[in-house]
Amino acid sequence: MRDSQREAVRQKALSEIALLDTPPEREFNALAKLARRMLGTSMSSITLIDPERQWFKARCGPLAPETPRTGAFCPIVFETEAPLTIADACLDPRFATSPFVTGAPHIRYYAGVPLRVIQPDGDAVTIGTLCVLDDKPREICAADLEILSDLACAAEALFEARMIALRAAEAAEERRLMVEHLERERRQFKRAERMADMGSWRYDLDQRSTSWSDGVFAIHELPSSSGVPHGEEMKFFPEQDRSTFLAAVMRTLDTGEPFEMDADFVTAKGNRRRVRCLCEIELSKGKPVALIGLLQNITEQHHMEQKLQHLARTDDLTQLPNRAEFNRALDTRLREAQATGAEVAVLLIDLDGFKGVNDALGHAAGDEVLRRVADRLRADYLKACFPARLGGDEFAVFVSLPGGRAALEPLVQRLLRNLHIVVDGPGQIASVTGTIGVAWSGVVGQSRPDLLRNADAALYEAKRACKGTACTYVERSDDRLAG
Repeated sequence: MRDSQREAVRQKALSEIALLDTPPEREFNALAKLARRMLGTSMSSITLIDPERQWFKARCGPLAPETPRTGAFCPIVFETEAPLTIADACLDPRFATSPFVTGAPHIRYYAGVPLRVIQPDGDAVTIGTLCVLDDKPREICAADLEILSDLACAAEALFEARMIALRAAEAAEERRLMVEHLERERRQFKRAERMADMGSWRYDLDQRSTSWSDGVFAIHELPSSSGVPHGEEMKFFPEQDRSTFLAAVMRTLDTGEPFEMDADFVTAKGNRRRVRCLCEIELSKGKPVALIGLLQNITEQHHMEQKLQHLARTDDLTQLPNRAEFNRALDTRLREAQATGAEVAVLLIDLDGFKGVNDALGHAAGDEVLRRVADRLRADYLKACFPARLGGDEFAVFVSLPGGRAALEPLVQRLLRNLHIVVDGPGQIASVTGTIGVAWSGVVGQSRPDLLRNADAALYEAKRACKGTACTYVERSDDRLAG
């Protein structure tokens, strides 16, 4: 297809989605803010491109509501339909003289990915971009595009929902003219619309029979010609989710209240999926006549949510759990330990000499030290431990050992040896060690803050006595710390 033809297709798709010059919407603004926050830039936008201009459906930072298309960055992504990254626009001959580089907002760094809509024929058409920008140059990172691509999926899902709503509105007007014997199907479709229109089903209470839309057959990976597998509809759910679903149906029949639940699902071809189930009662003349519902395949959305949760719980540099995740996991472990009478040990680790590495060899060398420490905290002999980076050069580990306190001492000594790291650079060598403060949860009623406070006190005592050693907090009035 020639460039002019492809441009016409893109503009037609943009016109059909009816987003240009619409008021701001919270969902799009939230995605733009999330992109800026996750990538640490000063600007971000969801940009739509028409023949003469680029218009921002959502924007963060010092960006105008719209700008000419000429000399802008996003039209390149729009025209090539491929991601674009620019480490320093001043050094890129395509953009060095762009008014957006030489003048406000003084763009230096850019990373953008295409935003597409799916046409009825299945063709994906680019209508805009999701991008982050900065007024300072920065290194290009593959993870930036990966994050943007994940967030672009969410933006495209909003586009898809809008297209479904527009098309459904047109279909609803046509169905309004249908004869009365199609009224039930119209109501079924309208309710399925409201629940995202992925695939609808209906259970007739009098006939005790079930009907599925084509979308439900597709989710099950069954041909619609095979008919509904009556009596076996629930076999696609694992036992626990099956029981939960049936209990929810009974509550709906008893109370008249709709329900929604997410569940695991295995298709007829053995493929695992995540689905969303919605159900409500259909009334005729005030009496229940059927259960009507929606089955939605949310596998990709579920995976994306899991990725976002991973990003929220993980330290980006070391890929260890972060402080929030460490606190959450430690709280859970302490509750389990209290129920079983087990003890939990917390090790606070502070790196000695880390500032010297940064000062002598630079922050890149410091980052490498932190990654090496993380690797050593993931060693096989620490499999029973839960390591985390709390921030800066501070790490933490908690563990419950079958051998109790006696089994921890050799582990701590081995860890101290492994935390001795030598870093060399051009004509310079720096050394890093770790100092460890240990505290046990053996005190009745001890909370996480108390345990961490005791470990911190032990860490301070170890540093005061001799860096590169360990000290254990001891709950005695005359001697609270032991090396």
